[in-house]
Amino acid sequence: MLLCSSGISSSALAQSLDPEQPSPINNILHFWGNDDLTDCWENFDPEGSSGSAEQGYGEEVDGGDAERLEVDVTCRMKFAFDQNVYLNPGMKITVEIGIRVDHAEVESDEDEDLTITLMKGDTVIDSRSFPNLNNDEDMQLKWEIDVQENSTWWNASDGEPSVRFQISKVGWDASGTPCSGMLQVLKCGGSFRLYYSNNQDGMRTQIQFPIAETPEIVVEEQPADKGLPGFGLISAIGGLAMAGAAFSRVSRRKSRSPPQ
Repeated sequence: MLLCSSGISSSALAQSLDPEQPSPINNILHFWGNDDLTDCWENFDPEGSSGSAEQGYGEEVDGGDAERLEVDVTCRMKFAFDQNVYLNPGMKITVEIGIRVDHAEVESDEDEDLTITLMKGDTVIDSRSFPNLNNDEDMQLKWEIDVQENSTWWNASDGEPSVRFQISKVGWDASGTPCSGMLQVLKCGGSFRLYYSNNQDGMRTQIQFPIAETPEIVVEEQPADKGLPGFGLISAIGGLAMAGAAFSRVSRRKSRSPPQ
């Protein structure tokens, strides 16, 4: 047990000293990416913005011949966890996302409101839709998620967090008219902007996890000389039974022997 405890402590210490790895004192997940949102990643290093867009955001602009703003972007971990991550049950995950969307203010049957989904590997932890966002304005979104059974453990290599952004809305044309109909001649489009953690606009895009020290699991082992529970009692009873049988056989032999 001393060896196991020492190993766990050493691993936790090494993890806490690595700025790319989560720990109880390094528990904020930061978002980075390129200019056009074709690459979006996350890590726990607040200084790990290398390669991220200098303006502090990525923007997908649908400005071609499409009639709709269609976005489906997922930000994934840049580095895999070195160790499994344990969240404190009963506490909350705090999600903060800075975004800006621009589309026509009309409705259609194909519309899908902005939906943000937090994943743990392939498991959906939480999914939120935002139906009434201000158009073409910076929006700061924030909500909390309870740590429950499905979000207590985040396994290394297959349980890292990722965040998916989806929206589908009618676009606009250059004159400000919604795109619709076969007679549409002007190019249509819309835009979706995700602010990164290094933005200069005062927007916050991060997730704070209530990471706790990994609990130690104590396994009680039976001493080798005691054997299985109850086995000694069974052996004693068996021994008495065998002794009684032997005594009975000796008594019967003596009773059948002829007198000397």
